[in-house]
Amino acid sequence: MFWHLYHYRLKIQSKNNVLLFWSLAFPLLLGLFFTAAFSNLDKLDAVEKIPVGIVIENKTPPNADLFLETMNQVKSNDEKMFTPISFSKENAEKELLANNIAGYYTISDESISLTVNQQTIQQNVLDSFMNQFLQSKTTLITLQKEDPALLASSITKKIGQTTNYISVKKATASKGSSKSFYFFTLIGMSCMFGMFWGISNANDEQANQSANGIRLSMTPKNKLLIVLSNLASSFTLFILELFFILGFCHFVYNVDFGDRWLLILLICTITAIVALSLGVLFGNVLKVPLNQKISLAVTFQMTCSFLAGMMSPDIKLLVNQHAPWLNAINPVNLVSEALYKLYYYQNIDSFYPNLLNLGALALIFITASVLYERRVQYVSL
Repeated sequence: MFWHLYHYRLKIQSKNNVLLFWSLAFPLLLGLFFTAAFSNLDKLDAVEKIPVGIVIENKTPPNADLFLETMNQVKSNDEKMFTPISFSKENAEKELLANNIAGYYTISDESISLTVNQQTIQQNVLDSFMNQFLQSKTTLITLQKEDPALLASSITKKIGQTTNYISVKKATASKGSSKSFYFFTLIGMSCMFGMFWGISNANDEQANQSANGIRLSMTPKNKLLIVLSNLASSFTLFILELFFILGFCHFVYNVDFGDRWLLILLICTITAIVALSLGVLFGNVLKVPLNQKISLAVTFQMTCSFLAGMMSPDIKLLVNQHAPWLNAINPVNLVSEALYKLYYYQNIDSFYPNLLNLGALALIFITASVLYERRVQYVSL
């Protein structure tokens, strides 16, 4: 009998186009807007190659080859930082005025000079590189005059090198993507759309709320069996929607969620149970029409998403500073934070408290719904 009820409830719910739109199509549309708005976030910190002209006066000076070799060795994120191009003096001036190059070096027997027509980050980088090279060259000349034997030591190999004293080895579990944070909150919000399915179930089960509830209350079948079959069908449909949203975001919107997919699916599954049970509790406790219940659920969901930083990450930081307990019971924040930790952290010990908090919320909501269902009695139908 359970599977019979489960099968027909699943058929009924799969034809509910309104709930299917809000729990499936709406998150995908919102993800499309996120992709359009945040697709360039990961490129903001990337350092582009700096085009720079090289003007060599007269014959090739002795330091020209060393200067060009040093320039080609300078890298950022394993890519060369400069793109040197040889020009005559006249052509270099034309290219500079046309903004095709950031500046040009003039290399002579006695000196190296830099010519620019504006002062931006690229020009500052060119100036710093030239000054460091000239300083290193002066140091080597001084050593050659004062103590030629020192030139053969290993200390001279470090002259002119830029040392990075901060070394981060495997700092994150994934390569890192700035736009992923916004999709983490989107997944958290999508999980809470399960409240609508829970409210729909409660509305169809209560005799004082719908005609379906009257018929179910008069059936000789066990009420608990009906409730469980309804929840099972809602959970099946909603979890398939969630997994589809995850896959669509990953493969179509190119969102990087990391590689801990089993834990990602686990956290979404538990949150789906939280949303469904909370929806059932909303539907049972609130004595208002169905549309008003849905409106209150939307308000609750959007408030949770706002506090989780969906509209602005700064809001999440403010809540953490002034009301950390609020984030600890906010389902959307718990999901987005869990996904964040799975994505960025190598050690995921801090992930498990989020999982436990969601499990505790699910247990509380289920227990409250069961206790309410057991107390429901009708004088007449």
